[in-house]
Amino acid sequence: MLFGSLTAEYADVSNYPGTTVETAAVTVGSTRLIDTPGVHGISSFSEAERVTREAVLEADAVVNVVDATQLDRDLFVTLQLLDMGVPTVVALNMMDELEADGVEVDVGSLEAALGVPVVPTVAVTGSGVDELRERVPEASAPESTPVDSHYDALPDAVEAGRAEKTLLVEGDEPTARRVGACDLVADGGDGPLSGVGDREAVYRERRNRVRSIVDSVERDAGSGRVAGQRIGDLLMRPVTGVPIAVGLLVAVFYFMGVVVAQRVVGYAEEVLFGRYYNPAVEAAVADLLPASQWAAPVEFLLVNDNLGLLTITVQYVLGVLLPLVIAFYLVVGTLEDAGVLPRLAVLTDRGLNRIGLNGRAVVPLIVGVGCVTMAVISTRMVGSRRERLITTALLGLAIPCSAQIGVIIGLLAGLGVAWWGGYLAVLLGVLGVAGVFLDRALPGRQDPLIEQLPRLRVPRPRNVARKTANRSAAFLGEAAPLFGATAAAVSTLDYVGALDAIVEVLRPLTAALGLPASFGQVLVLGLIRRDFAAAGMTDAALSASQTFVGLIVVTLFVPCILTMAVILRERDARSALLVWVGSWVTAFTVGGVVAAALEVVA
Repeated sequence: MLFGSLTAEYADVSNYPGTTVETAAVTVGSTRLIDTPGVHGISSFSEAERVTREAVLEADAVVNVVDATQLDRDLFVTLQLLDMGVPTVVALNMMDELEADGVEVDVGSLEAALGVPVVPTVAVTGSGVDELRERVPEASAPESTPVDSHYDALPDAVEAGRAEKTLLVEGDEPTARRVGACDLVADGGDGPLSGVGDREAVYRERRNRVRSIVDSVERDAGSGRVAGQRIGDLLMRPVTGVPIAVGLLVAVFYFMGVVVAQRVVGYAEEVLFGRYYNPAVEAAVADLLPASQWAAPVEFLLVNDNLGLLTITVQYVLGVLLPLVIAFYLVVGTLEDAGVLPRLAVLTDRGLNRIGLNGRAVVPLIVGVGCVTMAVISTRMVGSRRERLITTALLGLAIPCSAQIGVIIGLLAGLGVAWWGGYLAVLLGVLGVAGVFLDRALPGRQDPLIEQLPRLRVPRPRNVARKTANRSAAFLGEAAPLFGATAAAVSTLDYVGALDAIVEVLRPLTAALGLPASFGQVLVLGLIRRDFAAAGMTDAALSASQTFVGLIVVTLFVPCILTMAVILRERDARSALLVWVGSWVTAFTVGGVVAAALEVVA
């Protein structure tokens, strides 16, 4: 928020090279301003910290945004920047929240204690932003700090600047590689440098300095508000927090899965595009293109019923993706601004640890029940690249979207409660087994959940709206061309008969499952949209066991083309291929096991 107020311009939001961590950047005159992820330290314990470390090492100066209500936490990073000798200006933000809490900070004393400019700000109102902008050129750092005493432990042969020396004595392995001191790295990984630095000692001294500064500049100015603290405490206690969290997640699902994914998107597809836009475009293309042999493939590419570039593709981007993107960022922005999101992560962390994830994955998994495409986007909030891949794989594999669920419920309703229970049991089993398998198979280890818990507050509509608009525009600007290219490729395959060939290839597999040969057409529909596959089963003459097996297969089958395009955009080609092939294998393997089990029972 302060970054947006400071620049007063739209920021380019993108992933840092080689990562999936978002940064924002704006060029103002000859100055390039970069907004890095919020971190608790400048090291290499997480992807966000690694991105921030690289940006800091290349920066001419840093505007360090400090939460005035959390001085004892945030000043650790401030002192680390000063220990590194990085020219710094401190933006002491959320001063309004501090005042509401009945606490005062002596800004002059804090500036003297740190030795760098300190500017009180309130980002949501713009208070102090002009002064901060004026004082950025005053960014400075003390000539020496207590951490200098640890430099003596570094060998004379190590050539490094002050920032790198600080990171070396803190045991930062990537910095050791950067300065050509790999022989100093302890065997086995990311621990401290062997015989060189004492990370815990450096951190302990820095925390003591933070505590001393806070004690000298902060004082109680009277009674403050306690309502937000009490609600926050209720959210953190399992007895009261779990029911509240379940209620919030149900509300998120209802908004995303019912209100937006079904009603808004349904109206857009059936009315706006189905009745008006698509027929008008089809008529215009038919009038413009001559009735000739060369025009036939062009017309098919532009207006075919599956993925026409001017019809269904536009319908998906504007009628399906756009409402879902806006709704998702609106939900996430509201939960972020209210301070609820980190608490949901803490509450669900223990359960998700069992499948290789931490609590941050709860939102993507819930959003996935509404729309898997948007859930893949929401994996950006999950910790590491490894956990994002696990979450994406589980979403593409065993989480049916709301549109598909509607058709599935209708088909299962005629079979009975036992079949519905069996369906849920199979999906949960696949989810658990796949999670455990991926956790053990993928290299690396699970990142622990480290969350700062901001105080609860009423979301500010202007703040939420601005974040929603910027994030939605940035995402659609990148995703829409990718989806258009994918749709053109699939339409070309359809025109040359490749999709029909896929149906023929699937005949032996569908026969092995005890399903009719026509079921291959259902799966081809699933390549385009999952709910199309489920809907394709409604007209098939299937027995109860065939319907059950078919629903298991179409649920576990590959994500729809829109989701695959987003997976390709959010992850990489290798990860997308892993998810796609893994879904094929899992769908037919589990379907075969279920079919065999039903045959034995019968």
